[in-house]
Amino acid sequence: MKIYEKIFARLAELHMSQTELSRRTGISTSTINDWKKKKINPQADKLVAVCRALDMSLEELLGCEEDVMADYNAEERYLVECYRRSGTGLRKHVLRYMEFADSLGHAEDSVQKRNVAVIQDVDGHNIVVINDIRFKGKRSIDWQDVERYLRQYVGEFYSIAESDDIVYIGTDLPDEYTGSNYTKHIKGAVAKAKANAAQAIPEMIEIATSKVGEENRKDKHSRNAKNGWYRYDTRFALPVYDDYGEVERYNVFSARLLIRHASSGKMYLYDVMEIKKETSKSCQA
Repeated sequence: MKIYEKIFARLAELHMSQTELSRRTGISTSTINDWKKKKINPQADKLVAVCRALDMSLEELLGCEEDVMADYNAEERYLVECYRRSGTGLRKHVLRYMEFADSLGHAEDSVQKRNVAVIQDVDGHNIVVINDIRFKGKRSIDWQDVERYLRQYVGEFYSIAESDDIVYIGTDLPDEYTGSNYTKHIKGAVAKAKANAAQAIPEMIEIATSKVGEENRKDKHSRNAKNGWYRYDTRFALPVYDDYGEVERYNVFSARLLIRHASSGKMYLYDVMEIKKETSKSCQA
């Protein structure tokens, strides 16, 4: 099976449209359509982005196709040959470098200053304090703005201090975080809290506690969560302003991180849910 055939087979398996693949990779829909229409493989510099979008390894996509080099120039063929000759350890380093190089192309989107800190409450429990209200929304939150903001995290990974688990940020997080059924049904203060919690994703992962696992029960997640799901508890705080625009206190919220355990063995943040204001608690940062 040729590379372009594997891509469209994977799209069908995930019930993902070409438009969605375009959105996740930044590759134009016309280019993606040409792969199928003209029966050509993507350029080599597109492969890492495609693999991330489809939750595949480069090895899975390249496979052992004999004429995989047909559509590539000399430099691209050299890179693919080097990858194939490499051992497992070196392949991982090569992929990480390529992912890093690919992310540089979106540097203008990823340079987002964050004003957050981790403090402890009187009981010694961690809280991520978010000092800015970036997503205000007089009537409702513009979730497209939140989705664009979340894209800066894609490709990053963070360690949970309590369990030493590594949690990756996949291409599905921005869409799921902003468009999940949970997000669609929250309003008011909870919606505002979830939108602004996007600023503290790294720290909310790092302080997460109380890991609970569960099996995957839906066929549609048979690949992206083949090994099941994990839930972690986390907490964050947002400022409350007085009539003069000064911070008078911080409201504390509890939340649940939903993490999928992919067939690759990696853990990916899928959504932040069950956000609740701890009504009896506020804090001074």
